Amino acid sequence: MNEILLINRIDHRDYSGKKQRVFFQIGGMNLPRVEESLTGLLNISRLVEKEDVIFKYNGIELNILTQSIPIIVKLMAESNLSVYSVYAIYDPRS
Repeated sequence: MNEILLINRIDHRDYSGKKQRVFFQIGGMNLPRVEESLTGLLNISRLVEKEDVIFKYNGIELNILTQSIPIIVKLMAESNLSVYSVYAIYDPRS
């Protein structure tokens, strides 16, 4: 069975200042230390407000600026978090 995922393209040249919902698939989300590490990382980064964060069973969804994506991925990698994919959540209005 194929799993279909509808996503929006991420335009790396987007400097509009408009936030979009971006999902980060992260390994080990079932481990409390991973969620704790993510929470601490996001608090320290000051790139995301609490209301812009949704924890999922296999990752985290953030409402962020496009230009923040590489910074967040770098912070996750430096914290030894396993990032498997990054994509913008499908929104037909985009």
